[in-house]
Amino acid sequence: MMPVTQRQVFYIHGFDPRGASHYHSLYRSQSARQAKINGLEIGVSRRRRHSAHVHRWQLNTAHTQTDYCYLGWDDIIRQNWSKSWPHILSDLVYCLWAYIFTGRIFSFARASHKQMIAGLYPALYILCSITLGAWAAFSLATSWPWGALPPALALMMQWLAPPALFALWMMGCKRLGDKLAVFWLLRIYAFSVKWANGKVPELDNRINQFAEQIIDAVRNDANNEIVIVAHSVGTMVAMPAMAKALAALPQDQLFANQRVVLITLGECIPLISFQPAARDFRAALEQLGQDPRLLWLDYTAPTDGACFPLLDPVTSCGLRRAPNAGPRLLSPRFFTLYEANHYKQLRRAWYTMHFLYLMATDKPGPYDFFAFTAGPLAMTHRLKEQP
Repeated sequence: MMPVTQRQVFYIHGFDPRGASHYHSLYRSQSARQAKINGLEIGVSRRRRHSAHVHRWQLNTAHTQTDYCYLGWDDIIRQNWSKSWPHILSDLVYCLWAYIFTGRIFSFARASHKQMIAGLYPALYILCSITLGAWAAFSLATSWPWGALPPALALMMQWLAPPALFALWMMGCKRLGDKLAVFWLLRIYAFSVKWANGKVPELDNRINQFAEQIIDAVRNDANNEIVIVAHSVGTMVAMPAMAKALAALPQDQLFANQRVVLITLGECIPLISFQPAARDFRAALEQLGQDPRLLWLDYTAPTDGACFPLLDPVTSCGLRRAPNAGPRLLSPRFFTLYEANHYKQLRRAWYTMHFLYLMATDKPGPYDFFAFTAGPLAMTHRLKEQP
């Protein structure tokens, strides 16, 4: 078994406005922690901007050199990152129409009960915030002993105090909602519908750029392995990018021994594939489900409430997959990778749970993000060694 001497990794992040600097820092700190568990000492170079939306850093181990390429679309996310209450309420109305009033929420409920709960969570939080704030303002206006004040002052306070109280209440709810990542979920649901309906045209150009990067890496014979890692909403972006790349590459030895690997982590692909208008997306998804040249590993955890755990993203939306192609559904089995007390804490931090795929563990195990991206073994050999 020959070790991988040169690997190309592409990383497509989720719906996160933080850019390459954050993910470079995360990889450097977490890989250092994981080295105490797996013994894999990874030298992480400085980050370099390769182009407007592509950043690279080098990973060096005793046997393997990896070019880690961050494919960024965080600028598009920031354009669709609602910050103020008017924009948040606009997203809420959009989601209520797209998921609730159309009855589409039942399709998501059948696919994942946790996703249905997660989908209702932002709406309930916002509606409760507005209701309680309005009740407090109304109570202040009608129940406060304004008569004890001079008439002119009482009249002014009756007009000004309730709206001021409501505004302060909503500001507090906004800050709490940000800490609880309530609006992050809402933004993702709204964005998915907009994308399915062709209202994010700038993303199409970015996907084409990502596909070109992958094509160039596959054509480079020096790369023993090409690994495309996509996380969360990034798994949705990876589907058309991979489909375009595969369609542009010939059926020859470029794909010998499943040299090209797609790893999807915490996927939420049904958020777009279930949308009736997403016909082009489903065509790309079905293409990947029919192409045996691609080794596709789909890791999802049942404890991750922001994904569709162990759900086939191809067949779940009514598409066909070939017997020798499509995603291999796997679980990272996080409960085996962390000490019991630590895992209990992580289970309570649902936002952190969604990012565990990218983080160091307490114990060694078959799932090891850093060995996947920088270790000496190709993914085909790692899979053979798993029980």
